Amino acid sequence: MRVKTEEKRKCILEAAKAVFLERGFLGASMAEVSARAGGSKQTLYSYFASKDDLFVATMLEKGAQIIDPVFSTFETEEDLRTALSRFGRVFLAFVASDEVLAFRRMIIAEGARSNLGKLFFENGPRRGWTRMTTRFEWFMEQGQMRRVDPWQAAMHFQALCESGAFYRLLEGVLPELTPEMIDTAVDAAVDVFMRAYGNEAAAG
Repeated sequence: MRVKTEEKRKCILEAAKAVFLERGFLGASMAEVSARAGGSKQTLYSYFASKDDLFVATMLEKGAQIIDPVFSTFETEEDLRTALSRFGRVFLAFVASDEVLAFRRMIIAEGARSNLGKLFFENGPRRGWTRMTTRFEWFMEQGQMRRVDPWQAAMHFQALCESGAFYRLLEGVLPELTPEMIDTAVDAAVDVFMRAYGNEAAAG
């Protein structure tokens, strides 16, 4: 029964992803999601209490598949520059993917008139970046980072990765980020971050 329940949940999330991508957040309806998932609205609401909850769960499902393992790798890497470089490449490729980009734009569009952005951030990104801050504290103890606010450092690294080319992609100026563009952006982000927060001389 447990396996069947999990299978149904995944079926609902797949249906929801398709509806959100086709209709946008405002145009999507719980009725259409339940129809595509092959069940009733009552069944759908037994899994997700609202459209907001369903949207967030759909987004987090993809993040759990790709980003969570990357945070786990970051937590075991012992060299700060290497950890940032590996993480940054996977992170930027993830946020620049077509599906994640579409959901990001929906969150931005709804942010001013709903609780959607906060709901998503608190249940997803905050948890991931908090894991990074814990590892930053370890790097500080090892002398590879200056003693700073680890949360501020994590937010700065995210901003550095997403600056430049990614924002042009988000705005629709660029059609995509090529692997070469991702490499260039992340190398620059890591370099600036290490100049601001790193202590490579002491670590060496």
